[in-house]
Amino acid sequence: MNEDAIKAEVRLYALESLVCQLYAMIYALTGKPREALQNRRETLIGKARLKGFSGLDPAMSDFASAELESAIDRLLKMQEEILGKG
Repeated sequence: MNEDAIKAEVRLYALESLVCQLYAMIYALTGKPREALQNRRETLIGKARLKGFSGLDPAMSDFASAELESAIDRLLKMQEEILGKG
C-alpha cells in the first residue's frame, strides 16, 4: 500500500468515526438510543440486502451487496460501542 492509499484509508476511517459519533449523539437524544439504533439497523441492513449494482454481473452485484451490508454492520457496531461508553 502506497502513501496516498494509506492517507485515503485514514481519512475514510476518520470520517466514518465522526459520522458514527454524530449518529450515536442523535440516538442518545431520542431517550431510547438502543431502540433507535436497532430500528436504523433493520432499515439499513434490509436496504443493503436489496441493493443492486448496475453494470455488474449478478454474482458481482451480490458480492457488492454483501460488502455493503458488512460495511454498514461495521459502522453500526461502532455506534453501539460509542453508546455503550455513554
